[in-house]
Amino acid sequence: MNFRSIRPHYLLKIDTASISCGNNSFDVSIPASVRRELEETNFVVVRRGVVTENWVPIGIRGRQRSQRWAAWYPRYAIQGIVKPMDLLSQVDTMNNREVSPARRAFRSLKNAWQSLAYPWGPAGSLGFEVATGKQTTTMRSDLDVVIYADHPLSRRDAQRLLAAADDLEVTVDIRIETPTCGFSLAEYATSPTKTILLRTVAGPVLGDDPWDESNSNTAVVLR
Repeated sequence: MNFRSIRPHYLLKIDTASISCGNNSFDVSIPASVRRELEETNFVVVRRGVVTENWVPIGIRGRQRSQRWAAWYPRYAIQGIVKPMDLLSQVDTMNNREVSPARRAFRSLKNAWQSLAYPWGPAGSLGFEVATGKQTTTMRSDLDVVIYADHPLSRRDAQRLLAAADDLEVTVDIRIETPTCGFSLAEYATSPTKTILLRTVAGPVLGDDPWDESNSNTAVVLR
C-alpha cells in the first residue's frame, strides 16, 4: 500500500480505535453524531493539512455539514486508500437505488470530460456514497468534483471545463488540487484578475500562481 502521496479528498478506510483528536484520544469528548457515523462506515476523508510521516489530517462526516469533525489518524493503521479517480468507473455500476440528481449530473459531466487528461473524480457526498455504498446524496445534493492538476492548467482550458458543467441539473463545485494548494475552478476561470483564493496547509492566501511552490511554506515532502 503506497502512503507516499496522500492528498485532500482521498478517502481512507480505517480502524476507528486509532483516531486521535489533537492531544486527546477518541473518547467521550467526541460528539455522539460522529460516533454514530463511524459505527455505520469506517471511512474518513483526508482534509487539508500537513501530512507527516506519522499522522494524516482527516475529517469525519456527519449527517449534516455542521456535524463534521476534524481529527488525525496514524499512517501505519490505514487499511485502504480510495482516490476520487478510482470511483469514475463505479458511478454507473450502482443502480440499486433511486438515482439522485447529483449522480445523473456526474454521469453527464463524465461524458463531457472524456478528453480530460488530469486525474479527477467525484468528491463530497457522491464520492463518499460510491466508495462506501452508503446513501449520502439526496435530491438536493450538490455535485462536488476534484481535479488533481500537478501541472499548470491554462485559464482557457479551465473555461472550457467550466462551460461543460453549465447546463447540469445541480450546482457543481469543482475544486482544483495542485501539489501546494487547492482552489475553485470557477474563480480561476472567471476572475477578472489573476489573483484568486488559494487554500494551502498554512491557511487561505491570495495568489496568482497556484503552482508556485512558495504558496505554502509548510508543505511537507514525505520520505
